[in-house]
Amino acid sequence: MTKFYFIANGPGEISGWLYPLVQWIKIFNPPWAEDMEFCLILNKCQFASGQEEKVVKSWNFFKEIVPPDDYWEKFKSKPNEETIVFHIGGDLFFNLLLAKRWNGISLAYVEKEFWAERFYRRVYSNKPLKLSNSLCVGDLRFDFLPENSFSIDSKKIALFPGSRAYGLRFYLPFYVALVREITKSFPDLSFTVFFSPFLDPNEKNNILSKLEPIWRNLPIEMKELNDMGEIKDYLFAITLPGTNTLQLSYMKIPILVILPLHRPEFLPLEGLGNLVKGRFRDYIINLYLAKNPYLALPNKIKPGIVPEIVGKFKFEDVLKYFRSLLENRDEIENIHKNLLLSFNKDYLSSQLIWEDINEILKEVI
Repeated sequence: MTKFYFIANGPGEISGWLYPLVQWIKIFNPPWAEDMEFCLILNKCQFASGQEEKVVKSWNFFKEIVPPDDYWEKFKSKPNEETIVFHIGGDLFFNLLLAKRWNGISLAYVEKEFWAERFYRRVYSNKPLKLSNSLCVGDLRFDFLPENSFSIDSKKIALFPGSRAYGLRFYLPFYVALVREITKSFPDLSFTVFFSPFLDPNEKNNILSKLEPIWRNLPIEMKELNDMGEIKDYLFAITLPGTNTLQLSYMKIPILVILPLHRPEFLPLEGLGNLVKGRFRDYIINLYLAKNPYLALPNKIKPGIVPEIVGKFKFEDVLKYFRSLLENRDEIENIHKNLLLSFNKDYLSSQLIWEDINEILKEVI
């Protein structure tokens, strides 16, 4: 029996990269997978919601799930079985050390090259790298998604409040207020608030209960979203930066990405920047925005392909822009057409990865 350990951390990596890899095994059930025991190690991440373990348990796939607090304990042990360690998220260096400690086969899926990747047995990427041990397999986040979930005749608008409780406390009242104002001019529209499975259910229910007198008479459906493929025939979506911006773009649904910066202390930052507080945190954020004018992932691939409203904006700014889009739907259709041209894939990245892993296993086991 071969032990296959994934190492992952936040909602984006788990839903966008790990989930398609697991889904491929569950759907195709290859014979060689019967000789594997799939496990998952969760490591700490400033972008984590705290609900990662609950979400991955619901998949009914992993034989063992190691919580973040037990990550370092794994360095004290040494499995007797043949071991594979697959880096999906976290620190590339320490995940590599764990694989070396276990005498395991080290694998990784990455978006860009740092330096530790060159010491892995195989590195999979969504774009070509200059590493001799790399294999370009495309973007895992597009796997198993519908190619077109847009309808210009649709009356449905999707709203995404994110995967963390602090965001929900802002975005849900914001969305309710937006729906209340928009339906005065467009009473035929209906709205769906899609809740991430990574949200704390107690926090979500508490906020919903407090806001219920406001939203209960509005055309809003509250729905938990476990698979992006459930979103079909939508006219538009409003969300914050994250993995779903890229998935919605692949699904050809026009989106507006908003990110308020009124409370920078609630905005998680990468690396040591996340430890900085006060005015210097504001400075770091402004410095980043000066060098990176776009935050939405589709805009990093195709600059300006989807609209963004970022900063210390007012509610009226979003309301005015959204109303203008609904009044002139040519702009919505133009966004859709650009997405049609820019985000396409006719293969499964997960399949390419698993086929390559199978070939590696034939060599060493």
